[in-house]
Amino acid sequence: MSAALAADLQSVAEASYPNRVVQTVAFVVLYYDFLLTFPLEVERYWAGGRSWASCCFFANRYMAVLGHLPVVYEFFGTMPEEILAAVTQLVVGALLMLRTYALYNRNRRVVYVLSTICAVGGAVSAWAILSVRGSSNPSPNVSLWVGCDLRISQKQGYYLAAAWSSILAFDTAVFVLTLWQALHVRPTWSHSLFHILLRDGTIYFGVLAICYLSNISTYVFVQPKHKGILTTLTIVLSTTLVTRMMLNIRNPELLELPHRWPSEHSDI
Repeated sequence: MSAALAADLQSVAEASYPNRVVQTVAFVVLYYDFLLTFPLEVERYWAGGRSWASCCFFANRYMAVLGHLPVVYEFFGTMPEEILAAVTQLVVGALLMLRTYALYNRNRRVVYVLSTICAVGGAVSAWAILSVRGSSNPSPNVSLWVGCDLRISQKQGYYLAAAWSSILAFDTAVFVLTLWQALHVRPTWSHSLFHILLRDGTIYFGVLAICYLSNISTYVFVQPKHKGILTTLTIVLSTTLVTRMMLNIRNPELLELPHRWPSEHSDI
């Protein structure tokens, strides 16, 4: 065994423990929250008809729960987690778009704006993923000894940082649209379902903005052995928070509140 290969194996071994700790935290959050909210899901989404919102809810819910099972295999084989992240964030984006569409009283201009941002972000993400898969790992021979080499090169880190930056840009646009609507209907949204939607959206953006920025920072600034260490946790928190938002919207107690939708501002 060459000295270079031995050094690479040592680097992979040093990265293995913190990666497993973070992944374990993410999996505990995901599956514990699933078990905790499953009765609410049955009560609020299994009965009644189907809509685009409910279909996206189930896609977001079960793609995360089932799709992350093979990620465990990533520590022993090869699993393109970036593809799972892209598809998951696409479903999350669809739910956020539907929610913002409702906040603006079904104003199609909102859909056009967010669809454009989503399309641009999707193109950037696709380019980044293809670029990552087309570039080499820090040391491809290491996988023959330890299974999956989780390290990411500096160049790959830049590509993935660009992909996550496009997701952050979309969420920022959703937050700005939500805040804009809140400022325009401020006198009427207190103690209403509309207020609940705005509150949940603000909490969602605040938590996810921190996660996205932290994840982007790991891709750009940290060593190859720790790049992307927060990716799975970020995906899990994103899907979990969106699930909580969607379950809260169908809370029977909240549905008894007056909607007070700002129809007079539907031309915004």
